[in-house]
Amino acid sequence: MNKDTSELKQLINNCIRRHRASQKELYRRYYSYGLTVCLHYARNREEAEEILNDGFLKAFNKIHQYSHRSAFKSWLRKILIRSAIDYYRKYHLRSDRLDLDELPSTSEVENDG
Repeated sequence: MNKDTSELKQLINNCIRRHRASQKELYRRYYSYGLTVCLHYARNREEAEEILNDGFLKAFNKIHQYSHRSAFKSWLRKILIRSAIDYYRKYHLRSDRLDLDELPSTSEVENDG
């Protein structure tokens, strides 16, 4: 096991114990990577940052489920993609639909003609 792998493993173990400094360091290390992933799924940088923060929150809450057998980046990427899907469902799916109450009545349409 090389130094970077050992250091990451220790950092993750500290995150499992909810050490705030370790969570902050893990966030700092993977912020750029995570933002790049989220930008692929977001409409703009602001949305990407919101998805990223939601994703990291989920990751910290589920970090005890991470298996050191797989790459941490892959595990985090899955969480970020799922967070992007959740974000889309929450904010965009409903806003893209037209509400029937917003449609003009047929008498209004006929009067315009």
